[in-house]
Amino acid sequence: MGDARSEVVGQSSHSASHVGEKMQVKSWILAWLAFLPFVLIRAENLAESDTFWQVRTGILTIAHARIPSADPFSWTVGGEPWTLNSWGFNVVLGLSYQAAGLVGVALASACLVAVIGGLVLLLARQLGASPVVSACVLLIGTPLLTLYLSARPQLIDYIAVLALVMLLRWLIEVRQPAWPLLAIAVLTIVWVNLHAAALLGVAITGVSILLVCLKRSTRRRSGWFLAALLITMLCSLVNPYGAGLLAQTLQVKSESTVITEWQPFNPADPLQLVMFALGLLGLVVAARRGDAVFTAAIFVAACGSVAAMRVLPIFLLLALPVLASFASHEAVMLYFASRRRMLTQGATAVVVIAVGVAVFNLPFLGRPDPTHFPSASIKAIPPGCKLFNAYRFGGLVILERPDVLVSVDSRNDLYGAERVTQSLRVLDGQVDLDEGLAGADCVLVPPTSGLAGRLRTSADWNLKSAETTAELFIRR
Repeated sequence: MGDARSEVVGQSSHSASHVGEKMQVKSWILAWLAFLPFVLIRAENLAESDTFWQVRTGILTIAHARIPSADPFSWTVGGEPWTLNSWGFNVVLGLSYQAAGLVGVALASACLVAVIGGLVLLLARQLGASPVVSACVLLIGTPLLTLYLSARPQLIDYIAVLALVMLLRWLIEVRQPAWPLLAIAVLTIVWVNLHAAALLGVAITGVSILLVCLKRSTRRRSGWFLAALLITMLCSLVNPYGAGLLAQTLQVKSESTVITEWQPFNPADPLQLVMFALGLLGLVVAARRGDAVFTAAIFVAACGSVAAMRVLPIFLLLALPVLASFASHEAVMLYFASRRRMLTQGATAVVVIAVGVAVFNLPFLGRPDPTHFPSASIKAIPPGCKLFNAYRFGGLVILERPDVLVSVDSRNDLYGAERVTQSLRVLDGQVDLDEGLAGADCVLVPPTSGLAGRLRTSADWNLKSAETTAELFIRR
């Protein structure tokens, strides 16, 4: 009788545990679903110039079954050698565009952002965080990340860094490290062919080795981490340019000093300051817990953020799971339990509002941001025109008017800092018109620019189209 009763109790305990586990999984799924409306809201407008020329490049790559090796889009550097640091991502965008136009591009990018949110939550779960707290931390961090979650290959970097951290932590925990090493190899090869920033993975793995060796409980795994470092280094070479991609990456940095996102961290910017502070808090928490992999990854991202603000989103994304785990303290959970009804109603209201905004914005999904781009003026450009254009407009002209050659776009490594700086001086109206516009048949610039003001009074140029974002001038 006693054995039977014990068996019944054991079965009941196992059943209760299974039910509890299913409830936990549902809670994490709900946390991820609550994030999706914000993903669609961000996907409404395409605001990055890079996106458009990357789509056109992807289409060219698909059509010719080879990666372009020389610039086909501009009249200022046309035919010069061109190295693509995101050829694979360009193909993804090109396929999305061929399937459903810019709506397809926006949806493909939205799917990548959804994966990013899912990885943040998955890492938070591995760290023992509460699904409710993790959802709150993710949703609080989302507005800070909004500007960075655009349709660009950096989305691949965010996914890959989070995935690499997960694999490196598994390298410590699992009994058979062979499969995490294989996964790291596959991840690195895919990453480097989608975006050259895969070299960031080499840095994270290298610093992880140092911290793993310093901690007695993980020191026995240092050999596997050394193998992971060799794998990331070798697999980073598996791309069409081999080791030349490293030189190209350094060139992008050196030629982009005049571009805002490549400038160092600016503590006077409130958004950057908040992101950096949260990242540092995550670094402190990870270090105090002795988490070698998270500490290494966040440290590398912190150094990168100081050098170039474009790394800030990686810094914050890595910190979010750590902060979610830290915030899942017993006292916090007791407060949540005591205010469960109020907090549930508030969270539901926020999600419902987000769903409403996302649904309202669906008809505009994938449009070029009208506050940034002059679509009507781009359509009005005469066929075959050699266009002098503002830096921001080049990408959309390349996509929508492949018959028009631009003077500059956001491929800084191709044009070089000197050409970009000279273009900005012409735009500001600081140089002689004949000299600055030599070779150009038409001009597309913001109406507030110094160049637009001079062209309006010039007898050699005629205003053909005017929008709030740009004016189009044709040489008489």
